[in-house]
Amino acid sequence: MRGRVYLKHEYLGYIEITEETDGISGIYFLDEIRGEEIESPEVLKCKKELEEYFRGDRTEFTVKIDLRGGTEFQRSCWRAMYDIPYGETISYSEEADAIGNPKAVRAVGGANGKNPVSIVVP
Repeated sequence: MRGRVYLKHEYLGYIEITEETDGISGIYFLDEIRGEEIESPEVLKCKKELEEYFRGDRTEFTVKIDLRGGTEFQRSCWRAMYDIPYGETISYSEEADAIGNPKAVRAVGGANGKNPVSIVVP
């Protein structure tokens, strides 16, 4: 692990931000802190951008994302979600169409539920 920091949100609890080799690899909601912080420029930047987002001052993220883990199908769903503009929504059906697999509506929903970098990748 290259970096890990925690953000305390009054309603969401602790948010753990992790970085692997190529960028932010995880944003997790926790009840308690799970380990020591390892500060790196990218996790500190992500923490700052999340704080700005929660204050209502940010609508786009500039941190580098490392969509690792999961299957290729899941990663394709996460990449498609990343392209949804702030404040807009699409259905699982529209997302399935966007990834070229229109019959995979339920699988898209399942993949989205396993998104490791929620908020930044909505």
